[in-house]
Amino acid sequence: TECTAIDLSPFYLDAARENDAYWRKTRREAESLGRDDLAPLRLVQAQAENLPFDDESFDAVVCVYLYHELPREVRSRVSSEMARVLKPNGMVVLTDSIQRGDRPSLDANIGKFEDMNEPYYVDYTQDDLVEQFVKEGLTPVTKIVASTTKSLSFAK
Repeated sequence: TECTAIDLSPFYLDAARENDAYWRKTRREAESLGRDDLAPLRLVQAQAENLPFDDESFDAVVCVYLYHELPREVRSRVSSEMARVLKPNGMVVLTDSIQRGDRPSLDANIGKFEDMNEPYYVDYTQDDLVEQFVKEGLTPVTKIVASTTKSLSFAK
C-alpha cells in the first residue's frame, strides 16, 4: 500500500517523516515482522491548490483541518484539485471544523474563533463545501459531526 502526504510546511513534513518512521517501527514490532516491508510515507512539499500529481492518480484523497485556514477562492481551487487527482470510483474525505448549522446550539459563538488569529474562519463557517465538490462532479456520501469536528465524504 502506498501513501502520499503533502504539506506546504517543510517543518510539518519533517514531523510527518518522524511520525511515519515511529509508526512503521511500532507496527513491525507489534506484528513481529522480521523485515521492513512497510513502505515509508511519500512526502511532498506542495500547495493543495496546485497538486503536482497526474489526473486520476489516487484512489482516495484525505484533507484534514486545512479548509478553515484558506480564503474561499483557494478552498474552491483545492476542491477542484482533489477531484482532479481522484481516480474514478475514488473517495474524497474532508475533515475540518464544524460550520454554521452543524451544531445549532453553537452557532451564536462559532465566529469568535476568528479572534484567535484565524482570519478566514468566519467565512469558512458559511461556505457551502458540499456545493464545491458537487460542482467538481463528485457525489456526497456521508456527513459525520462529532463534537466540533465535521467529516464529509464524496465519491467520484
